[in-house]
Amino acid sequence: MKRLACLVAVALMITVPCRGGELRRYTDPDQQTKIYFGARSHWAQPWRAYLETVPATTLLHGTGINYSLQGDPDLRVRHLARHGISRVRLEIGWGSVNYDDETRLNSADGLRPVLQACKRYGVRPLILLNAHQGVPCPVKFFERTLTAAAHKGDRQVTLDSTDGLILGRSGPSNLREGDYWAAQALVTAINGKTVTLSKPLPQDIPAGKRVPMATLKYRPFSAPSSGDYQATVAGWLRYVDTVGGFARASLGTAGAADAGFDLEVWNELTFGDEFLYINHYYDPPPVHYDENSIWGNLVRETAAHVEAHRDRFPGVGIGDGFANTIPWPASSQEPAGVTAIDKHPYAGRHTFPDSQSKGDTFNALLQRDTSGWQPTYTTLFPEYFAAALQTETITREMSPLTTDIYGVKHGRYARTAPVSTWITEVNIGPDENIKDVDAATARYLKGKTTARYFAFFLNKGVTLMTLYNDADGGDRGLALESDAFLSYAKRPNAAYPADDSALTSPVLRVIGNIAAKMRPGLDPTLTLQTTRRITLDRIADTHDHAQFAGDGTAAHPPLHDRDVFAFLPFQVNARTFVIPYYVMTRDVYRVYNPSATGGYQYDMPAEDFTLTVGGLHGRRASVTAYDPLNDRRVAVKKLGGDARTLAVRVPAVDYPYLLIVRER
Repeated sequence: MKRLACLVAVALMITVPCRGGELRRYTDPDQQTKIYFGARSHWAQPWRAYLETVPATTLLHGTGINYSLQGDPDLRVRHLARHGISRVRLEIGWGSVNYDDETRLNSADGLRPVLQACKRYGVRPLILLNAHQGVPCPVKFFERTLTAAAHKGDRQVTLDSTDGLILGRSGPSNLREGDYWAAQALVTAINGKTVTLSKPLPQDIPAGKRVPMATLKYRPFSAPSSGDYQATVAGWLRYVDTVGGFARASLGTAGAADAGFDLEVWNELTFGDEFLYINHYYDPPPVHYDENSIWGNLVRETAAHVEAHRDRFPGVGIGDGFANTIPWPASSQEPAGVTAIDKHPYAGRHTFPDSQSKGDTFNALLQRDTSGWQPTYTTLFPEYFAAALQTETITREMSPLTTDIYGVKHGRYARTAPVSTWITEVNIGPDENIKDVDAATARYLKGKTTARYFAFFLNKGVTLMTLYNDADGGDRGLALESDAFLSYAKRPNAAYPADDSALTSPVLRVIGNIAAKMRPGLDPTLTLQTTRRITLDRIADTHDHAQFAGDGTAAHPPLHDRDVFAFLPFQVNARTFVIPYYVMTRDVYRVYNPSATGGYQYDMPAEDFTLTVGGLHGRRASVTAYDPLNDRRVAVKKLGGDARTLAVRVPAVDYPYLLIVRER
């Protein structure tokens, strides 16, 4: 009867007297290695397959946002740097290169002040190299008038003029409403003022209509053995040189040992990627080849070019952006010049069992499960793709453990030179997930998720993380700076405020507070190989709270909060450690509380856990805890320890508190 009461309490997240429990094997490689590609599990936690003590510099140098060109860049970059942001991701697309002079950028005047501000405030740019189909390369835009009506399915149109059109590179743009695609159909023949197109029109166009058109400097990427491909790649590499030269000049790093920026090759394969495929401009396709080979080829060409011209790109890292939305790229296959595999681990909300994917399922015993039983709960949490809920867990790339997917080795050390993971875009928008959310609640929730993103991923193998930042999204959406500050930064001739606290969002405040606890006494020489090995030998609780209820069997138990207790050690210097810890709740916006409006609340009530930590001198250690979201101390009790262990009792919530250990 008592067991039944405990299970009911687990399902409702309420407190009744329960026996509690403990977890003695916190770090367990089986959590990752037994869940093969194609399988998934509600219970396995691949991120618990390894536990590393990460230098605090990894977090301090890895926090970033995506930057948009709005407001005074000096004010904005200064504000970001002041509150713990050390990286910005900035797109300089191939289409910004001047058509007639490829050594110039059309957007230079808007971009230069941003880079100069980065130099001024110690922020390192990650420059995104991309060729979105809307402006894929150097382009000339113009219009022509149809002198005769054209109909859906037509392959010929009559224009008022064909002057300046270039076969295979000129054509009408945006053929359907909502399309953003330059030269979407290419001109293949000109007969007087009538042109033949590479594919049929998708809709009618009336006579007299002004039609947007474009001439591309280069043909879309084609078969690697073709002359078209070689010419386009040569143009791409000129673009890389132009961007590199512009960045060095703007940052003032010409001749320096480090150019002061990094590069990401491509954004996503989910949209805007038509220029990668010549066959997408034609119907029927004119060339037969492996179209997806362009993904690896373009990374390889770029990396080889940078390596061959290190005098132009000293210290510049390269991220494989083609990996952002697909699981196939692996470190073992990356060219020597590539620094990182990049990811955009957007998840969205899932409701189980309705969202359960097809494929093999593993139970809590890490055994293949054919029972068909699934738990009932919702998920919306930053670490979703580091769990095993989908087979595409990015833990395989972040992890120091090497795993095999269909004969290809994945993992940080699967290549002779280690390959890092960069997360260059991800976030959770309150207004996308909570109907009529108010601005104050949205700002607060973004502070919680931001703390989880940075504390978790920058401890688990990611070395650079730039959260998606939509300045137009506002406080309720995906803006990381506050509406108040962005409005201030748009004022003419505004000076940086003497006190910016009223303008600072919870997102930036929490990052700044975490950074402030890691900077004092920082040893910048520490590396992942020289930090001390910290272990979590035991975690126990007396409440038995869980994220979902089980069915009463050992194979399908509740997922206890101790099972998803995130323990993330960072080392500041020889005797100081800052350890973010929290309960990795499955849904950051839904904690069950029958007395709350709608039955749910946004905050998980604090729960006590007893930790036995190895690798610390417990007798000499002083222990404190800190809440970076609310800027306050948290009560923590040191229970004892010896020369090799420390025992503490800590309260935990659903975002990181910082356990700060100083050895005398």
